[in-house]
Amino acid sequence: MKHTRWRGLIMVMAGTLLGTSGLATAAPSDKPPRVSLLELYTSEGCSSCPPADRWVSELPRPQLVPDRLVVLAFHVDYWNYIGWPDRFSQPKFTARQQQLVRVTGLRTAYTPQLVLNGRDYRRYGPIESEIAKLYAQAANAHVTLRVTKKASAIHVSASTELLNAETGATHLFVAVYENNLETEVKAGENRGRRLRHDYVVRILLDPVTLVGGKARWEGDIPIARDWKAGDLGVAAFVQVERSGEILQATTQAVR
Repeated sequence: MKHTRWRGLIMVMAGTLLGTSGLATAAPSDKPPRVSLLELYTSEGCSSCPPADRWVSELPRPQLVPDRLVVLAFHVDYWNYIGWPDRFSQPKFTARQQQLVRVTGLRTAYTPQLVLNGRDYRRYGPIESEIAKLYAQAANAHVTLRVTKKASAIHVSASTELLNAETGATHLFVAVYENNLETEVKAGENRGRRLRHDYVVRILLDPVTLVGGKARWEGDIPIARDWKAGDLGVAAFVQVERSGEILQATTQAVR
């Protein structure tokens, strides 16, 4: 779990974020610009994970997040046995990471792991430059997301339509995430530390398969008692099953 390579990645990326002077603009197109999805696989039981959690929290807002980059942090459950059960972890998130391992041909799952548009992301370079290049591309799908807060639920309407040729089995995903979370860790590798998290996925709904290049999901998602409604957001993204590629992503705060 302790990766010196990750420590170097954090330092290089942090320096790049501070030194970048601007972002490229999207090329004119009939299609919308491509908004990327950055996934973080992390755990409160992993001593190497807090720097990664801090790094995603410090990504520039709003010029990068969420206008050009949607961020989701998936807490996995396979480190829970070493003394600290991560309250944000879910077997479903571990299964998603394992599926990524199979699709991309990785040898194993690990934490912390960054995944950019369905691909393992371990480059020693500027993420802003990478996102600018992706944003300048025309997206291959259009995603519409509407979020309305009710008394004890979030009403979500999400839809998508492919803008290119058939890509094989493709799915629409909807996730609810929460920012500004803190935990006093009392056991395990991070014992005695106060950990802070953003973009923590609370719910990842089952995927909706596109039929005829289209898909839609609409419904109410109950707000759990331990969620802070003012810190919630909803993300929707379109993913190709066979390759894991993210075609388009969007997000909206719960208001």
